[in-house]
Amino acid sequence: MAEKKDLEATIQERKKDVEFSNEIAERVRQSQFQQYQQQQQQLAGQQTANQFQQLLNQLKNQAQTQQQQTDNQVSQAIQQAINALNQAQQSIHANQVFYQMNQLLDQFNKQLQQLNQQLNAQPNQAFGQQNQQQLGQLNQQLQQIQQQQQQISQQLQ
Repeated sequence: MAEKKDLEATIQERKKDVEFSNEIAERVRQSQFQQYQQQQQQLAGQQTANQFQQLLNQLKNQAQTQQQQTDNQVSQAIQQAINALNQAQQSIHANQVFYQMNQLLDQFNKQLQQLNQQLNAQPNQAFGQQNQQQLGQLNQQLQQIQQQQQQISQQLQ
């Protein structure tokens, strides 16, 4: 009977040891599971942070590309405007020269008409010869102006 009691006591001790071991094993398992969950959360957080950083970098690159394209378009538009202004200035200058040439031509035409009237009105032959010389000179100047006017007209076209 003493043996039976010792055996029962030993069995009871063993049961307590097993329960204690199971309890410790359960605590270790729970602790490991919590660590695993924390690691998974950290990994998920890191992946999310990495994905966010990649997305942010993509957005930055797209913004830089769009900004460069916009800058290029603005530069082209400015250059086109400058070219148009230069062409307008050249046209204005050419028109001014053309206008001045027309004024000179009109002035010479008036002088020629006056000389012709004087020649027709004066019976004096000596005076007529002098006027003829002046008329010849004016005709030469008129021809030169007309040639210059034609050259300018050709340049404008």
